[in-house]
Amino acid sequence: MADREKTVFEEIKENGEISRFVESYASFNRIINSLQRKYIELEGEFSAQNDRLASANRKLVDLSERNLVANEFLGSILDSISAGVIAIDRNGRVTHFNRAASQILGIPRQAPLGRPYREVVLPGKPVHANALRAAETGQDVTSVDKTVKLPDGSRRHLSVSTTVLRDTQGQAAGAVEVLQDLTKIRKMEQELARLNTLAALGEMAATVAHEVRNPLNGIAGFAELLERDLEDSDPRKETAGKILRSVETLNSTVETLLTYSRIEEINRAEVSYEDFLETAVTQFQTDNSERLGAIEIAVNSDRAGGEPPFKVVLDRVLYRQVLFNVLDNAMRVLGEKGEIGIRFSRLPRLEALMEYSDRLVLDIGETVLETTISDNGPGIKADDLERVFSPFYSTRPGGNGLGLAVAWKIIKAHGGEMRAEQRPEGGSLFRILLPTRMDNVSREHSK
Repeated sequence: MADREKTVFEEIKENGEISRFVESYASFNRIINSLQRKYIELEGEFSAQNDRLASANRKLVDLSERNLVANEFLGSILDSISAGVIAIDRNGRVTHFNRAASQILGIPRQAPLGRPYREVVLPGKPVHANALRAAETGQDVTSVDKTVKLPDGSRRHLSVSTTVLRDTQGQAAGAVEVLQDLTKIRKMEQELARLNTLAALGEMAATVAHEVRNPLNGIAGFAELLERDLEDSDPRKETAGKILRSVETLNSTVETLLTYSRIEEINRAEVSYEDFLETAVTQFQTDNSERLGAIEIAVNSDRAGGEPPFKVVLDRVLYRQVLFNVLDNAMRVLGEKGEIGIRFSRLPRLEALMEYSDRLVLDIGETVLETTISDNGPGIKADDLERVFSPFYSTRPGGNGLGLAVAWKIIKAHGGEMRAEQRPEGGSLFRILLPTRMDNVSREHSK
């Protein structure tokens, strides 16, 4: 057996297979060693790449945090300014919509974000003054007067400026629209024009008073002397009396003109409207107890049970004069018997806008306090409805047409409106409209 193994070994050796095996084994070891070195090198490179990736991730997180802080800071800045700001991207979708824009346009702040501009923002007039048109045309606009009708039916007067946003290649990447609410300014301009008219009327009245009163006093003096010296049987005595009465009428006319043209200073204060109204009516009844006779005055409110009393800001003295003048007018047309009804209510904002947006400019959060004073007298002719508030216009003999004119002037100075109407069942109705905040409720009841 041993001889057989030896023989095989010798055969293998003779054939050179052992040497080839040794060489193959050595080559295999070299490959294994090379792979191990490569593995170690790759492991080091992988570790280095991981370190670089971790560093890049830390920088990215840091940049993201800085970007978030910057966006929050930008958002705080946009929310702190009174101008509305709307930004859109190149696809016309809203990316920024600050608090002022929400308040001016009456749109919930989060509603437009990410949505197409034309779906959420009303175009208004002129239609070219908006961010979408700027992005489409590449043209900016500056301080364009624009009127927008809000979803609740009210109208806002705005000043609009738009700017096209461009990327690093100069291509349009979106646009920004800046809104300034001019509604209050327009209202103030109207009031200023009215005050200027009254001021001019006052100057004229003062001139008339100066130029007319002196000669009138002289005429009145001579007429009194003439009337005193003439015998009762002398027909000239009656003529002198007519002269005196005419002078008194002219003096009264000058005085009423001065009264109407006087610009009243409005001293506003918050009052509980129901209490104020009842106190004013009681005072009017006390002052005119003999003249009222059998005339009844009833005060009613549309305030729901449990609802806090209405709070409103007004000038107590001047507004009381409005009530007195209207009640006096009703008392005179009724004679000795009749009924006067006073009713007041605070209208829902939507109803107020739909009913009176053409006559009143309501601020955000405002509605209308409506007071009606009606009587069952002869009423007002249709042709006279638009003239009853004109000074010196009166259908009543001996009336100077000043009472309702002064009442209308005071209500207008409060930013309100006054209307005269015919009652379907007969008689007249005066509607007093006064802007008031919707949150003006009794604090005592809200605790």
